[in-house]
Amino acid sequence: MKRSTILAGTFFAAVAANAVAAQPAKATAAGPDFKALLKQTAAAWQTLDPAKAAPFYAKDATLAFFDIAPLKYMGWSDYQAGSVKTFAGFSSLKIDFNDDMGIHRAGNSAWGTGTGRAEVVNKDGSKAPMDFRWTTIWEKRGNDWLIVHEHFSIPAPDLSPPK
Repeated sequence: MKRSTILAGTFFAAVAANAVAAQPAKATAAGPDFKALLKQTAAAWQTLDPAKAAPFYAKDATLAFFDIAPLKYMGWSDYQAGSVKTFAGFSSLKIDFNDDMGIHRAGNSAWGTGTGRAEVVNKDGSKAPMDFRWTTIWEKRGNDWLIVHEHFSIPAPDLSPPK
């Protein structure tokens, strides 16, 4: 498997290149449309510019973000720096979500889960398609709902013996 395929998980990124500008969701009594918020976050990542995704994330240095590689990022600064390195070999990234997205809310926290299909196009023109899983946890901070934890992964290949 090509290294960029494995690292492609380091980004998510998104449903439409012309998506809404990256802005965290403002708190309301009912809360934001978290499904739309997840898609907007993915759209920001699709630009291959982590600065566009930054407004969606809390900046605490102690927050863990799990991606395909490396094992984990600690804090937004680490996540952003690692993403810049990963994206250096990409010319584009597209993510489409399946229709299984689920959202759950408890007070000032919410979490979303979903699966989808991503395609990385490398600068050499090669393509790296992959299925993915994505879990995001938001926390209401002041007037914003910010991501405080994220886990992005791809399923392991089928390791069962051939028939």
